[in-house]
Amino acid sequence: MRVTLVGHASVLVELDGATCLMDPVFSDPFEEGTVASCPERTVELDQLPALDILIISHRHPDHFDLASLDRVARDVDAICPPDPIIVHALRELGFSNVHPVVAMAPILGPDFELLPTRSELTSIPEMGMVFRDSSGSFWNQVDTLLSDETINAVRDRFATIDLLFAMYASQNFEFFESRATGFPLETHRRNLETALRIAPSVVVPASAGFRFCGNHEWLNAFLFPISRERFVADLAQLDAQLDTRLVDPGDVLEVTSGKVLLNAGASAVARTEAHDTRRIAFDPTAPIPPLADPNPDRYEPARLEQLAVGLVGALGEWVVSAAEGEDRVVRAYREHQVRYRIGLVFPDGVERHFDLDCSADPPQLDEIVVGEPDADLVHRIAASALASWADHRRSFFSVRASSRRFGTVYTLGRDDAGITVDAQSLPDLLMYYLVYVMEGSELSALTEVDQQLAELRARHESLGDQVTGGEVSPDPATWTTT
Repeated sequence: MRVTLVGHASVLVELDGATCLMDPVFSDPFEEGTVASCPERTVELDQLPALDILIISHRHPDHFDLASLDRVARDVDAICPPDPIIVHALRELGFSNVHPVVAMAPILGPDFELLPTRSELTSIPEMGMVFRDSSGSFWNQVDTLLSDETINAVRDRFATIDLLFAMYASQNFEFFESRATGFPLETHRRNLETALRIAPSVVVPASAGFRFCGNHEWLNAFLFPISRERFVADLAQLDAQLDTRLVDPGDVLEVTSGKVLLNAGASAVARTEAHDTRRIAFDPTAPIPPLADPNPDRYEPARLEQLAVGLVGALGEWVVSAAEGEDRVVRAYREHQVRYRIGLVFPDGVERHFDLDCSADPPQLDEIVVGEPDADLVHRIAASALASWADHRRSFFSVRASSRRFGTVYTLGRDDAGITVDAQSLPDLLMYYLVYVMEGSELSALTEVDQQLAELRARHESLGDQVTGGEVSPDPATWTTT
């Protein structure tokens, strides 16, 4: 078995009887132009071997990149979790053999076995994958949260995992919401414990080889508190006998009779151009730039104002209409008499503020000036980011750095020990409206995918080419699920 890191979470696995590609992302930047591979890499697609199996772990755009999938031969066997968005996109791209699979149900080929592994994260369908052939076993955990039950089931089936690509990074994504830079102790503990519970022959910290770029570059100092080196050092402190490796794009791991050999830079498919992980060094003392609106989608000023201010007005109208209904979030905002403030930052630097007073009956939305009473919760956002998100032109992944949220809702009381102050955790009202309430929100993920597919079709039409992908094995592997 040969395991090649193509970059970030993209992995090429060459088994007895099948060549597999998991979570392909070939070009930088990706994730709507917000992130790039780190270490910096180059991918030579003409060197990619004929593929038999394509595997998608989940729908997040750093793992499910439509432009890269567009470069893959369409008659491979495409394996994915039972996510209707992934299935729809693959079929629309023209993949003829799409297989949504059940976690923990083995996939048996003539000379190999795949086992999709369960994730305890339930917001979207997601899976890892164990690969096994006569040479040994490789578990790509990807971003999956593993239970003891899942780990035990894998160990029972395979006895030993020779190579583990382990989740390690504990990205501080809460920073997008709170600007808090605390160290993720519990997540780090869980990731270390998972690697030790699996007890593989070799551990590689993986599936986090990216950095933010462009207007998002400043985020790198805050979002990566756990480096590859720290994870490996902490594992060594807990188990000095555990073999760990750091792997860069283009490195190849060969599994032979349970032994794992690392061949640095041995792949013709990918190569590391710069060892630049210093660019994501954790530094919570770094400056945070002021919120600005670069207007990447070039909205005309009048249209942008109409969209952004109109959406705030629609939110206010919905809250009033829902105030007497059963919506749990509006009910909680009214129960705690929340004053919720939205700040819209426009490309010319002008900022407009709107307060939604949920203590009023009915709730009251007003545009305010600076100096009004303090708000309990505040969401400031670039106007074009709000408009693009609402239009489904951009996803949450690319607009989240263009907003700032803060505030605290709490209740006061007294007991025998004195005064009590209890924090109340409430969903952000604007995000809740956009994701769950606004017309079309239930289809937002599908709409975003369809827009990307339309752009790919338009590009092919302008080039006058056919969407066929690369070369494919003349005899794709046959396999069954049990």
